[in-house]
Amino acid sequence: MKLKTQQSKYLKDAVEDLISNNIDLHFSRTVKVDDCGGYFCPVSRQLKVATWNSAWFVTFIHEYNHFKQWKKGTKLWSAAENLEFFEDFDPKHVLSVQLMEQECDKMSWKDIKKYNIESTEHYISKSNAYHVSYTNMVEKNQWLKRAPYRFKEVLKYCPDDRFFTIKELKQPNKKLYDIISKKCF
Repeated sequence: MKLKTQQSKYLKDAVEDLISNNIDLHFSRTVKVDDCGGYFCPVSRQLKVATWNSAWFVTFIHEYNHFKQWKKGTKLWSAAENLEFFEDFDPKHVLSVQLMEQECDKMSWKDIKKYNIESTEHYISKSNAYHVSYTNMVEKNQWLKRAPYRFKEVLKYCPDDRFFTIKELKQPNKKLYDIISKKCF
């Protein structure tokens, strides 16, 4: 788990913040933890990340920013925090979850820029693909089997210079929606 210089600085600051807030941090030498690349759970006060995949550091940044959303009590975090979206994939909750995830990725993007973190190419387009995929999850009534940001065919429909608007999240480009449905489930 050799880190680049800016990644080391970010990790040090983030770990200090997590420890000072009594959050247990677990790095797992596996491809997944509990069926995903990582997560932050405010109930158990844990942040977990699987480190045996190429995106582990970006996953850490993202999950750390979920912690910061929770710590700050952002409106978007609060609106989505107690939803059981992944239990029932309720269409009425999808936009709240998408906007909470988008807020997290905007915060993550600010951290990436502030620390000048290496190896974060196409962060915004990858985030956009992930946010849109929630609409697909509702239709399929299931979690993704493969992350949409791993496919170039998906990313070509996602801007890398801006995050999707609410309208684009609610009504994604049909080609983007179809390719996510085909490749990710």
